[in-house]
Amino acid sequence: MSTHCTFFNVITIAEGKEEATLAAWAAVGDFMEKQEGFLGSMLYRNMRDPHILINHGRYTSEKSFMACIKNDEFQRLSQVLTELGAKRTAGLYEQVKAFGSGQDWS
Repeated sequence: MSTHCTFFNVITIAEGKEEATLAAWAAVGDFMEKQEGFLGSMLYRNMRDPHILINHGRYTSEKSFMACIKNDEFQRLSQVLTELGAKRTAGLYEQVKAFGSGQDWS
């Protein structure tokens, strides 16, 4: 199993704020790409309810993740999402079990 730190964030977009929310999320992503310990992220849209997104991010460690989110610029960029009415449920997760031949989902 991977020792990387995995982050999931379920984002619910406010009605009428789709484009602005996606642009704000992209600005956060552009910032994160430059941070030490950031390994990458993917954004998924719910196929039945397009107002629900899941952000899956990976970091080298919990320490690197915490340094990223405590950064003043991250806080400023994240505040834009809040102002747009985006609801977020976020957390760090550890892999418990994987199924499937040769699959590494971390």
